[in-house]
Amino acid sequence: MYYSENTIEEVRRANDIVSVISQYIKLEKKGGRLFGLCPFHNEKTPSFCVSPDNQMYYCFGCGQGGNVITFVMDYENYSFTEALHVLAERSGITLPEREPSQEEKEKEDRRKVLLAVQKEAATYYHHLLRENLKGAPGRYLAGRGINAKVLRDFGLGYSGLYGDQLYRHLKECGYSDEVLSQSGLV
Repeated sequence: MYYSENTIEEVRRANDIVSVISQYIKLEKKGGRLFGLCPFHNEKTPSFCVSPDNQMYYCFGCGQGGNVITFVMDYENYSFTEALHVLAERSGITLPEREPSQEEKEKEDRRKVLLAVQKEAATYYHHLLRENLKGAPGRYLAGRGINAKVLRDFGLGYSGLYGDQLYRHLKECGYSDEVLSQSGLV
């Protein structure tokens, strides 16, 4: 979806960065800025800085920074359009709706297929790892203190011994060679 720069700026200005970020993390005022623990990496002392004057944030620990829209995108793992919609709704702004072009529809459909391929690959690799926990991969992970909960929570996987395993699996799932080459997996 395309939105004009004016519409994007209107949404950005209508959402105070301190108010939005405070919904996610605790911020404490120090001078003219606010600080808190960075939500993008683990830390014990606050290095996440929010500047109300500039309507920007920056983490001195991991280097992540931006404005209110990029914060919502990064924190919620939203696309630009999704973040814009959330912030527009939050501030009571109605975004102009228009029908996506045929090209935009095709691009979105292609993106959905590629995401599905990536998800199937991750699921397949996770399944392979769970099947091989009694073998070398299991011993390797156990030696590093990685337990079943970590495997599940982070969706860790194992690619197996044969280079074409994933390709064969994805072909069995019905994906074409064109889609597989676009996915970057095979």
